[in-house]
Amino acid sequence: MKAGHIDTEMARLEALRQYQILDTEPEEAYDNLAQLAAYICGTPISLINFIDENRQWFKAKVGLDVSEMPRSVGLSYLCQERRNVVVVPDTLADEKLANNPVVIGYPYIRFYAGVPLITPKGDMLGTLCVIDQVPRQLSQKQVEALIALSRLVIDQLELRRYVAEVSQITEKLNFPDITERRQTAQALRESEERWQLALHSNNDGIWDWNLKTNEVFFSTQWKEMLGYKDHEVSNGWDEWTQRIHPNERDCVLQAFQDHFAKKTPFYVCEYRVQCQDGSYKWILDRGQGLWDALGDIVRMVGSYTDITDRKRVEEELKRQNLRSQLFAEITLKIRESLQIDKILENTVTEVQKLLQADRVLIFQLWPDGSGTVVQEAVLPGWPVILGKNMLDTCFQEHYLERYRLGRVSAIEDIESADIHPCHREFLGEFGVRANLVVPILVRDGIWGLLVANQCAAPRQWNNFETELLQQLGNQIAIALSQAQLLEKETQQSQELARSNAELEQFAYVASHDLQEPLRMVTSYLQLLERRYKNQLDANADQFITYAVDGAGRMQTLINDLLNYSRVSSRGQPFMLVDCSVVLEQAIANLQIAIADSRAIVTHNPLPEVMADTTQLIQVFQNLIANAIKFCRHQQPRIHIGVARADVNLDAESLNVIPSVDEWLFWVRDNGIGLESEYAERIFIIFQRLHRRDKYPGTGIGLAICKKIIERHGGRIWVESKPGQGSTFYFTIPDRAVQEAGGRSRSVS
Repeated sequence: MKAGHIDTEMARLEALRQYQILDTEPEEAYDNLAQLAAYICGTPISLINFIDENRQWFKAKVGLDVSEMPRSVGLSYLCQERRNVVVVPDTLADEKLANNPVVIGYPYIRFYAGVPLITPKGDMLGTLCVIDQVPRQLSQKQVEALIALSRLVIDQLELRRYVAEVSQITEKLNFPDITERRQTAQALRESEERWQLALHSNNDGIWDWNLKTNEVFFSTQWKEMLGYKDHEVSNGWDEWTQRIHPNERDCVLQAFQDHFAKKTPFYVCEYRVQCQDGSYKWILDRGQGLWDALGDIVRMVGSYTDITDRKRVEEELKRQNLRSQLFAEITLKIRESLQIDKILENTVTEVQKLLQADRVLIFQLWPDGSGTVVQEAVLPGWPVILGKNMLDTCFQEHYLERYRLGRVSAIEDIESADIHPCHREFLGEFGVRANLVVPILVRDGIWGLLVANQCAAPRQWNNFETELLQQLGNQIAIALSQAQLLEKETQQSQELARSNAELEQFAYVASHDLQEPLRMVTSYLQLLERRYKNQLDANADQFITYAVDGAGRMQTLINDLLNYSRVSSRGQPFMLVDCSVVLEQAIANLQIAIADSRAIVTHNPLPEVMADTTQLIQVFQNLIANAIKFCRHQQPRIHIGVARADVNLDAESLNVIPSVDEWLFWVRDNGIGLESEYAERIFIIFQRLHRRDKYPGTGIGLAICKKIIERHGGRIWVESKPGQGSTFYFTIPDRAVQEAGGRSRSVS
């Protein structure tokens, strides 16, 4: 190390020792500043550290378990080298930092931002830093706030040294030696000059309160900060307290009392104080008392720091958080429910609270230009206009088209605003003094307006408030669109259900009424065939054969239609059935077809399910019959399997993973198969893939299966390849598991 650097380091360490800060107890003022830094920057860790010969000692810490670290460890050296703000978005992106012990080990720093703590004399004592374990960025406002907080740390140190010096000097003033008293008084003046110089460099002001006389000395900087001239501020304590905002006055006085009683080592308080022009500024007020030998407090000295900008940043962050929270809540409510009246009611209530407006309303427009207030949140004392139908001809003529194009209107004071007199008169009827209006646009048309009113006084609407209403207007538009789509879909579903019911009834009635005349036609045709066959010419015999065959197919079709229509209208209540028994009945019904084709039918152990027994028999029967029918010139081999995710069964190789609350059945065959493009078509009524002379049938069997399975709350589909057979899958919910919260049924 060069000689110049050694001298600078020695001076720095000497300056640090003069503040007598190392190894002191935690203090609320420093803890508050560390917590505020973490809050503003959104990090889990923040530190106020001071660097001596061998270590970094943490005066205040948030989110860290250790009280100090070796000087050679960490990233504070960056601030010391640059004597400026240091922001490292990602330590792993920097080769020099990636192997630092605090990066590869505790606290695993990925993000670091630090500000050097530099005294008015230029000595760097330590840093105020924020840390995160994930990469991140800081906004310019956050960096500025961090710099401002570092100045407050220095102010706190200067206050500590000033109080210590004043305490020592006050003791010496009690000595009788006049020479020593003069020297001490001179030292006091020099100390106060240093204190004022230090505070002036940070734009702070000081005060000195003599509790014996109840007089308060205010520095020139203190007065200038609040816009007062010297002669406009008296030295009385009572006048000082009257400048404190009424909402914070009790809190400030209590903070003084706590310090007088030595409950707190320092007096620290944030509050608003009235300026000369009547406005208020936020200030950070800090001080420390001096007690005499009897333990009575005789004096307090302290400093003022203007923190209005910092408070503005905090308030902006709070508003952003509230806005994000409000957006999230409204969006969640829109997704959870499409009860539009409830959504609109919650919106106006929350917006009124957030904006602290006198009234927030939603105005729905009608085609003739009139409108109705459909929701309103209004403070007591102002006119209630909920449910009122209103027509503002001036609005209709001059403003409606602008809102239709997305215009946002922010009027600070309707009395001085550049608006038409008729519109001003209309707003005045409802006590409106300031007005903020955004359109609610649905499908390129205007549905209505979201309006915030200030009635008590004029109001300047800021960008946050305008953007808030605009984004909420968009959210309301989304909710309205979704509600309209839901209403339309519900109407269509109801209409479809009604139409399906009518079609089912028609199919049932038509099929039932057709059976009697068809039986008569069939009987007479069969009689003609028996009596006159071979007595007429060959053409007549062929015609009779065609007629008999057609009548038979018609009879089969009518029976299948009746079965299809009865799935919903004539179904039986669900009951616990053994699928093994159901399958046995289906196989018994097909015993002739099975015997003729020499089909081999096997199955896994099958469970008990809640089902309509007759309909479940029909599903198995139709699927097995199809497997026999569509097996060309070979012995049919058919296997019925079943599986569920939480039951260890021999499920063979499945492409489908069953759910824990449903049974997955499949019927696998070695038939002719089909192309995948027809996998959905075959479940549509009357849809056939083959000619009747090749594979007979009506094309209703699989449609009946689909309707039965859907009535049971399941689904059905097929997986197949030409020449490789087919596997028909269908599911049946395990209602016993659903009702019992997961209890499984046994497999027989």
